[in-house]
Amino acid sequence: MVAVVTVPFAFVRLSAQAVSQPAANTLLVDVVSKVTVTFALVLALALLVERFLEVLKSLYDWIDSHWDFYHVWTRIAHWTRDRLERRLQLLEYLPPEAAQSVVNRVNELLLNTQGGYDGSALMLSGDLVRAAGVRLGCKVVGIAAGIVLATSFGIDIVTLWPTPDKLPIQALWGSDALRRVVTGIVIGLGASPVHKIITTIERRRAALDQGNGK
Repeated sequence: MVAVVTVPFAFVRLSAQAVSQPAANTLLVDVVSKVTVTFALVLALALLVERFLEVLKSLYDWIDSHWDFYHVWTRIAHWTRDRLERRLQLLEYLPPEAAQSVVNRVNELLLNTQGGYDGSALMLSGDLVRAAGVRLGCKVVGIAAGIVLATSFGIDIVTLWPTPDKLPIQALWGSDALRRVVTGIVIGLGASPVHKIITTIERRRAALDQGNGK
């Protein structure tokens, strides 16, 4: 897969207007180059983390089948069932919606679905618990790997936001370490969330530039 990061048209237009001003033009090219390189690097690292997680999951699948970990997941399924039953007993005298929300939450975690549960009973199995555990483990490992990469390379995507002074909790965003941790979390979530964030930043930059040009 080839990662393509587009440069907003507003930056290209501004660059053309600044040809008669060498110093301003050079500064603008530097800014565009920094933004483009940062976006490309973040997207490439997100793809790298995804491939790493795929390899890691394949390795775990082999270990799981080789050492017969199915009995572990079955015990966890029994523990989940008992805990859910106790929780539903506590909600026995509450409206049915309260108990249904608990069942829906467990169903979403196990099946990775959204929306209400339409069945008459929630089915639990070791395979479903294993799949949910592997998904959670991959997210944790991916975020940890993203944070390590972001801090190692000193990547900061937060400062590329067109209006960083309008971000909530300004005192927190003043920390370089925190901004890199946030960048690492974004990288660890995968290429799709990274692409959405990049697209949002580009659109806001283009809208801000058009507003300033009026």
